[in-house]
Amino acid sequence: MRVNRWCSERCLLTFSLGLLSLLTFPHHASSDEPLVESAEKVSHIIDNAKMFDSLLVSFINADLETQSRIAKIPILIETVDSLNGKTVDEAISQKVLPPKEDGIYILLAKKERKIEVRVSKPFESVVGEADRKGIRDAFIEGLRKGKPEEAVTLGVRVLQRALRKVRKTELAPAEPAPAEVSPKAALPHPESSLVVRNQVKLALSGARRILEGAQAKATELGLKVNIAVVDDGGHLLAFARMDGARPASGYTAITKATSAATFRQETGPSPRGTTTPDPLLNLSLQNAALASGGKLTTLFGGVPVSVDDQIIGGVGVGGGTGEQDAIVAKAGIEALLSELKASSQSPPSAEPETTQP
Repeated sequence: MRVNRWCSERCLLTFSLGLLSLLTFPHHASSDEPLVESAEKVSHIIDNAKMFDSLLVSFINADLETQSRIAKIPILIETVDSLNGKTVDEAISQKVLPPKEDGIYILLAKKERKIEVRVSKPFESVVGEADRKGIRDAFIEGLRKGKPEEAVTLGVRVLQRALRKVRKTELAPAEPAPAEVSPKAALPHPESSLVVRNQVKLALSGARRILEGAQAKATELGLKVNIAVVDDGGHLLAFARMDGARPASGYTAITKATSAATFRQETGPSPRGTTTPDPLLNLSLQNAALASGGKLTTLFGGVPVSVDDQIIGGVGVGGGTGEQDAIVAKAGIEALLSELKASSQSPPSAEPETTQP
C-alpha cells in the first residue's frame, strides 16, 4: 500500500503536525535524567513491506530513538508482506527486538491486514491494555482508509503519549534469572560498547577533491553552479561558487547537502520513485523545513557521500536544473571515490544512488 493523495484537510493537518512535532518536540529540554547511551544507531521502524514513505520513516525513527532512550524501553515497529500461513504468535516468536531485550513490538502484516501490539512483562504496568488498544486502534484507523502514512503517524503519536508516562511510573521488577548461569553468560560486557570506534570521516582534502570533480563536470555541461560539501552531521566543510553562478543558489546548495547527509539519502520530492509526487505530502515537508530552520529541502541536487557503508557527508549543488545539480554532485563524489580506490586508502563499498525523478 502507498499513499497517492491525502484527500482532506484533516489528513494534511494531522500529517503536518506529526512531522513538526518530531522535529520540535523538546525531549532533551524537559528531561532531568541522563539518556541511556547506545553503541550504535537502532532502526525502530523496519518497513519490509514498503508500506511507508522512506523520508517519513527517517523522521519518526529519529523521534522514537529519543523516546526509547528516555523511557529506557526498546521499541520496534515492523511490517511484513505476509505471515506465510503462521499465526501472529508464531511470527512474533521468531522476532528479536533490538538490542535483543524485552520491550514494545508492533507487527503489521500487509496481506492479512493484521496488526499486533505486544508489550513484555516488565513494562505491562506502565503500557497497559488501554494503551495497547489505543495504539492498535490508531493504526487501524489509518489502514482502513488505505492511508498507511497516516496510520503510522497516528499510531506513533499514541505510543509517545504512553511512553511519556513511563518516567513517572515505577517499572515492575523483571523475573529473576535462573540460579545456574553458564560461564559465558556471566562474562562482563566489553568496555568497547560504551563508544563507537573505527568510524570513517570526510577530511578537508577529500571535500576539496569533491569540489574539483564537481566543478569539472559543471564546466563540461556548461553550467555555473554553487557547490557545498558537509560532514555527516551537516556541518559545512568546503564551498565553491563558480564565476557567474547565482549567489542566491549558494544557500540552496548548502541546504541540499545538509539534507542529504543528515537523512542519509538523496534529496527530491516524496514519495520517492513516483512520477507524480504527492503535493500535500511535500507541503507538509515544507512546513517541517520551516520548523527545522531551513535545513531540510525536497529539491533535487543533494547526494550523500558513502564510504565503507558509512555516510560520511553530503554534497549539494545549486544553479542548474534539479537533475543537472544531481549529476554534478555525483561527479564530485565519483572523483573522491576514484582517488580513494587508486591510492588504496579505503576502497569504496557503495556507489551514489541514482536519482529518481
